[in-house]
Amino acid sequence: MKIRLTGTPTELRAATALLGEVFELREVSAPYPNRGTSTLHRLYIDVGIPTAPKESAGPGN
Repeated sequence: MKIRLTGTPTELRAATALLGEVFELREVSAPYPNRGTSTLHRLYIDVGIPTAPKESAGPGN
C-alpha cells in the first residue's frame, strides 16, 4: 500500500514511527517541501501488512 503524509517535519517523523509499529515499512521517501509558501512537507511511504502481529510495546508488556 502507498501512503502520502503531509505535515511538519516533526509530525512526519512521529507519524512514520507510529506507522512502523503497525505496518512493515518497505520504503520511505525523503520529505519534500510543499509548493508555494506552505511550511508543510510531504513524504511517501510504501507499507505492507505484517504476516505476524507485531508485539505491543505499550504498558504491561
